Amino acid sequence: MFTLRAPYPSLQVTLVLPSPKFSDSVGLTSTMQISRAMDGTSYTYVKSRGGRKRLQWDFTVARNKALELRVFINAYYRLPIQVIDHDSNIWIGYLVNNPFESTGSGRAVRFPGGEVMDLTLEFEERE
Repeated sequence: MFTLRAPYPSLQVTLVLPSPKFSDSVGLTSTMQISRAMDGTSYTYVKSRGGRKRLQWDFTVARNKALELRVFINAYYRLPIQVIDHDSNIWIGYLVNNPFESTGSGRAVRFPGGEVMDLTLEFEERE
């Protein structure tokens, strides 16, 4: 189970999704800039952003659930949300998908709506 709750901290709306595929990822949001001086010496600058993490999850859901998620994102895009992932980790931050896209991956007999959608959520932890 994967739970999205918003707006944080009042938590008025809860959206439950199935567990994501195995390709979820976690990475630091730090950036590196390489500069070269006039004499050819290279300098490296790392902007750490306080150790914030960027997470990415891939889901396969029914078409109705994908539409429900689209409404949730449109309503709470700029507000902090709480995510409880499939490993029971609690994250507070923002959805950073731009644009949010879902693609139809085929027909589904057992899913409501008769169609399966693939979508990706990108999330950045707040400081």
